[in-house]
Amino acid sequence: MAPITDEQVISIIRRLRFLATELEDLKAYGEMDYFQYQSDRKSRRDVERIIENLINAALDIAKILIAGEDLEVPETYRQAFIQLGEAGIIDKELALALAEKARTRNILAHQYLDIKWELIKDFLATGIANMEQFKQQVEQRLIAREKEGESRS
Repeated sequence: MAPITDEQVISIIRRLRFLATELEDLKAYGEMDYFQYQSDRKSRRDVERIIENLINAALDIAKILIAGEDLEVPETYRQAFIQLGEAGIIDKELALALAEKARTRNILAHQYLDIKWELIKDFLATGIANMEQFKQQVEQRLIAREKEGESRS
């Protein structure tokens, strides 16, 4: 991870902190069911916004890593995660899971009402763990980078 700059690392760390905060907020909705989703507008807006924030933060981190590693710029958000997996920055299995979550972000952003709940339910069931894994793997890469820099000094 040598090419990534200190400024990029700081930017990633800021986003990782935001991601951690949003994950904690989303955990409060872990038991949300369809009835609550449909009937409680505030909770519905909160959970949709938090999920969108999580995916956007992960995408921002992915874009910084892609730029820092001087990788080819992907055409889609989905491909950004795939590219991180192919480059060995995150596990390939996690990259595929996150690529599917990018679809969720697009649907939430564009408000396709008929399929939102299934995606929300899936995100609550698997997305929280995916985001925590992503956070841990990126943090591990940053730590490895730091150790690499120390050993070169």
